[in-house]
Amino acid sequence: MSWLPGTPGAGGWRELTAGPVPDRTGTSPRGATLLTLAHLSDLHLCDAASPARQEYLDHFGDPDSPWAGRLPEIGTYRPQEILTLQVAAAALAAIGRTARGPVTGAPLDAVLVTGDATDNAQSNELGWYATLMAGGTATADARDWVGSRGSSRWFWHPDGSDEPDRPTSAYGYPRAPGLVAAASEPVHSPGLPVPWFGVHGNHDALLQGVVAPDAELNALATGARRVVDLAPTQTPLVVTEAVAAIGPARYTHQPDSPTEPIRPDRTRAFVTPGQFAAAQATAGAGGTPGPGNSWSADVGEVRLLAIDTVNPHGGWQGSIDEAQLDWLDRRLAEAAGGYVILTSHHPSWTLVNGYAPAGAGRRVLADELLRLLLRHTGVVAWIAGHVHAHTSLWHPRPAALGPAGGFWEITTSSLIDWPQQGRVLELVREADGLALASTVIDHLGTPGPLDSPLALAGLSRTLAVNDYRARDGLLAAAAGRLQDRDTVWRLPDPGHRLR
Repeated sequence: MSWLPGTPGAGGWRELTAGPVPDRTGTSPRGATLLTLAHLSDLHLCDAASPARQEYLDHFGDPDSPWAGRLPEIGTYRPQEILTLQVAAAALAAIGRTARGPVTGAPLDAVLVTGDATDNAQSNELGWYATLMAGGTATADARDWVGSRGSSRWFWHPDGSDEPDRPTSAYGYPRAPGLVAAASEPVHSPGLPVPWFGVHGNHDALLQGVVAPDAELNALATGARRVVDLAPTQTPLVVTEAVAAIGPARYTHQPDSPTEPIRPDRTRAFVTPGQFAAAQATAGAGGTPGPGNSWSADVGEVRLLAIDTVNPHGGWQGSIDEAQLDWLDRRLAEAAGGYVILTSHHPSWTLVNGYAPAGAGRRVLADELLRLLLRHTGVVAWIAGHVHAHTSLWHPRPAALGPAGGFWEITTSSLIDWPQQGRVLELVREADGLALASTVIDHLGTPGPLDSPLALAGLSRTLAVNDYRARDGLLAAAAGRLQDRDTVWRLPDPGHRLR
C-alpha cells in the first residue's frame, strides 16, 4: 500500500487515499548480499514553541505574497512542525518491522540517519533524538506554538481563532480541535533492533540550519520573549540574510523588534561542540570517531565513511574542512580491497558553501571532494539527505582518474516534508557486477481520531502533502521519479572486498 493525494477540495486541500505499491524498475539482483541498510533522513525534531525560531519571516514566501519569487526559500514554519516526534516514532516502528531486505531477504544489518535530526540545534531537541533512537519516551510541549493562539493570521490555528487564518481561508486547511494538546502528550519510541549510525546536519549545529549560535542568541532561545515581526525600519529583504545558503548569515531581530511573552526554558540552550557525537554514543550509535563529527564503521563487507558537511560559520549549504579531506583520503586508502559507502548530510551538488571568516581554514567544495572519491575505486555509493527528496545520480569515473566505473549517489526524502518516507538499500554482488536495490518505506502513521501518536503522524503526512508553497510541482519532485524510488541500480564491480 502507498499513500496518494486525493482530489483537491476547497482551497486545494487534499486528503490522502490508500493506493497500490508502484512497480519496481530494474530486474531483481541475484547473488551474495553484502549489506542491508535502512536509511532515514531529516527528522527535524522540532521544539516548535521555541523563541529562537523565526516563523514570522515565512509568510513573505507564500504564493500570494508580493515577495513570492523574489526571496529565497524560507522554510521557517510548517503547520506539521508540532508533530515531528510522532512521525519519528512511527518511522522507527516501521524500520523495526523490517527484519529483512524486501528484495533479497537478507537480515537488516544497520540503520543510517543522515542528519538534521534536530531542527534548531537545541539541547532539548538533541535529547529527544537520543531517546527516540535508543527507545524511550519524549515530550515536546507545543502549548506556546505560534499556531496555538490567534495572534497572527499567517499561521494555521487548528483549534480555531477569532479571525480566520490564511491557511484555512485561502488554502482549505481544516479545523482539528484538540491537536495542540494531543501533540504535547508523551511519545514512546520502540527504538531499533539493529545498530544505527547518525550523520551531522546543518540543523544539528546552526539555528534553523543557517545561523551560527552565540551567547546573545542563546539568551533569546532560553528567554521569556519571542520575536513576532520585523522591526519598524526593516523590509522583507532582510530575509535574504536570515536564510542565506552561503555564509555568513544572521538573525534579523533588533532591539525594537515586536515581541510577545513566552515561558522560558533553559533546556533550549544550543548544542556545543562535541555534544551531538556524545548524545549519539549515549543512545547507542556506532562508528569510530574521526575529526569533528566524521566517523568510520565496518558493516559486513562494507566500510561506511561519514563526513561532516556542515559549514560551522553559517549558511545552509555545505562544505568540509581540509582535516576531513585528509582523513577521508587516508581511510579510503586503508580500505583498498574493500567496498566503501560514503555518507554525509549534504549531497555533492549542495557542497557550494565556501565561506570562512578571516583566520579560519579553507573550505573544500564538491569538485575537489568528488575527484578524491573517484580516484579510490572501491567507492560504490554516496548516501545523503538535506534536499528532502528521493533522488539518484550516477558519477562516472573520468578516464584520467582510473579504470572505468564510478558510484551511485542517493538521497532519501525527509520525515517532515512530503512524502515522509525512508528506504531500505540492499547491496548485492552479482556474477557480472554490483546491484543496489532500493525499496521506499512509509512510516506507520494512519488517518484517524487524534488520540494516538500514529494518528498524529498520519495527520502530519496529510499536512505535508498540502504544503501550499509546494503545490506547483515541488511535491512531485520530492517524491522522486520511479527510478529514484523502488528500483535497482547497477554498477561495475571494482573487484574489491574488505579484508
